[in-house]
Amino acid sequence: MNQLINDRGNSALAQHVAPPMTTDDERTDSGLPALEQIWAAILNHRNLALGVMAGVVLLGLLATFLATPQYTSTTRLEILPDAPVATSVEGQRDKALINEMSFYNTQYSLLRSESLADRVVRAGNLTADKDFLNAFELGSADASMTSAERQSLARDAADILLKQLSVSPVRNSSLVDASFTTPSPQLSAKLANLWAQQFLQASIDRRFAATSDARKYLESRLENLRQNLETSERALINYAMAKGIVTISSQRDANGRTQTETLVGADIAEVGKALAKAREIRIAAEAEVNNTLTGSAAIVAPTIGNLRQRRADMEAELARLRITFAEDYPAVVSLRAQIQNLDRNIASEVTRSTQGNREAYNAAVKRERDMQAELDRLTKKYNAQQRESIEMAILQREVDSNRQLYDGLLQRYKEIGVAGVGTNNIAVVDSAKIPEKPSSPRLLLNVVLSLIAGIGLAAGLIFLLEKLDSSIRDPQDVAKRFDLPLLGAIPETDQTVSKDILDKKSTIYEAYFSVMTNLSFLTEHGAPRSIMLTSSRPQEGKSSSSLSLASVLAATGKSVILVDADIRNPSLNRYLEMPNKRGLSHYLAGDDNLNDMIVPLPKFGFSLMTAGKTPPNAAELLGSDRLSLLIDILLTRYDHVLVDSAPLLGLADAPLIARRVEGVLFTIEANSTKSRIIAASLMRLRMAGARLLGAIVTKVSAKNHVYGYGYGYGYGFSYGQDENNR
Repeated sequence: MNQLINDRGNSALAQHVAPPMTTDDERTDSGLPALEQIWAAILNHRNLALGVMAGVVLLGLLATFLATPQYTSTTRLEILPDAPVATSVEGQRDKALINEMSFYNTQYSLLRSESLADRVVRAGNLTADKDFLNAFELGSADASMTSAERQSLARDAADILLKQLSVSPVRNSSLVDASFTTPSPQLSAKLANLWAQQFLQASIDRRFAATSDARKYLESRLENLRQNLETSERALINYAMAKGIVTISSQRDANGRTQTETLVGADIAEVGKALAKAREIRIAAEAEVNNTLTGSAAIVAPTIGNLRQRRADMEAELARLRITFAEDYPAVVSLRAQIQNLDRNIASEVTRSTQGNREAYNAAVKRERDMQAELDRLTKKYNAQQRESIEMAILQREVDSNRQLYDGLLQRYKEIGVAGVGTNNIAVVDSAKIPEKPSSPRLLLNVVLSLIAGIGLAAGLIFLLEKLDSSIRDPQDVAKRFDLPLLGAIPETDQTVSKDILDKKSTIYEAYFSVMTNLSFLTEHGAPRSIMLTSSRPQEGKSSSSLSLASVLAATGKSVILVDADIRNPSLNRYLEMPNKRGLSHYLAGDDNLNDMIVPLPKFGFSLMTAGKTPPNAAELLGSDRLSLLIDILLTRYDHVLVDSAPLLGLADAPLIARRVEGVLFTIEANSTKSRIIAASLMRLRMAGARLLGAIVTKVSAKNHVYGYGYGYGYGFSYGQDENNR
């Protein structure tokens, strides 16, 4: 039998203590290759992944069916360079190609230009077109609208046109397609044709601007605009001087409008900064006063801190002398007098510090009020000036308009050429037709995109769940995370442990036999004689492990007694289907009739001491000396005493018992208990002075098969049980 134990023990210890050798490049922190970790995560969360992907695909289908059909109509244009170059000289040919590319890029940009969009809006009168307005949910123009509102509506219409436009050059040709996509097939064809017509007209207008007549016309217009600009600027300056509005600086924005900064506005900004600074100083001074009033003066006054430190030292010395001497002892009287003197000094220093902080605070409050009053005065003046500057703003807009007109016309005058209008190089090849079927939504494309999005979302959720899960997946992590030896891993089973443990061919029996074997290597005399089993929380397999380990120890010929020390919530009697009349609680309460409390279990080969009736003071009973006396008595009768204690978190029972046994065996439920809970429990045991023998990982399931654990244990506990699988 001993030889059998040694052979099986060496095999189990090698399995649990010596993991396979791998390089750091091949494995991640958990000891598995990254691809295996990813595959394991997918398998563990496959239902979630499939559900997420199905949900996203359904949402994609729903969005496809609910989406408004869109129709696309296309017109094809031919754009030829102004002066085609035909040459066989290589350098000239390259230069011609570069110029041609630049020309076509320019034309494509003109097709997408905002100016062309504005022309189309005006030419098609789209701000009054009901089909266009209804298609894009724009408000219709009416007589009550102001000019600014009409301009805003026109800009919105132009922006919509640019968004719905698609320009696609035809490869290796001079052709280009201009397409419009709208909810109406008639509107799409109308906009595409209107866009092509206005593009041709804009090209003609640009050529016309290059004629000499246009140049003369621009010269006369420039003179008129210059006079208008001078007149408007003079009116603006005179009005500002009359109203006393002092302009410090002015700048023009992207729309050509002039933004001015007045002297009053600058003063408000400066006073505002000064007010913010004064408020900061006041808040700091107020904090100093509050620190003093709340007894935190030692933070800002080192003298007070030193006095309080001296007083604390004297208090400690006085407490020490009072232990030995009476109150009238000279040294005690002297120390009391010194402490009273220090109290008066501390009070004086606190008063002086408080007075200084109060004066600084009052000064800060006064400055803040002065700044606030000045800011209020300037604000009133600024508001009054703003009311007076309405007319000035009108004059400023007139100046800006005249300047924009003058600058634009002057720029056009500089750019205009002397060449006349030639033949147009742009022609419509194919006019837009009314589409017969919608171009979007596209069912197949949306399904594919939804599937890709679902896969990405599922991957993100799985990654998040894996990162949030700090439970024990790989039993070998027990040694890495908690510096605790792994003594065994127990597979999950559907049957009760009391039935499985009686079958010596079962995986449960083999697993606990491996635990018992590993325990025999921990001390010189074999397995520890008194062992307590505990866990972080309930339902982690602690009681079933106690029952199983007692059965395995008894099977080796040892005399074993199992004590149910979970007197708050006893469970061993329920596992074994036996009454819980008299037990541990009765003995701890003073009943010395120990023989009546011990129940032999011939079926399992060990004896059991139940928990007994639940007492109102469980911790007090377990902390008494009778528990140590009980364990000593039981050790004289039995080879091993196993104690099934209560869980650790929230209870003081397990630490009280741990000091009275030779060692503690800690059980951890796989895939469930969080690492921080396990660490907190182990810290409590170590603080209680317990000797931790190691850990057992219970309920190892199919989720752990990638780590070498799981059903059948791979090439492990089930080896040799099925002849047909050899």
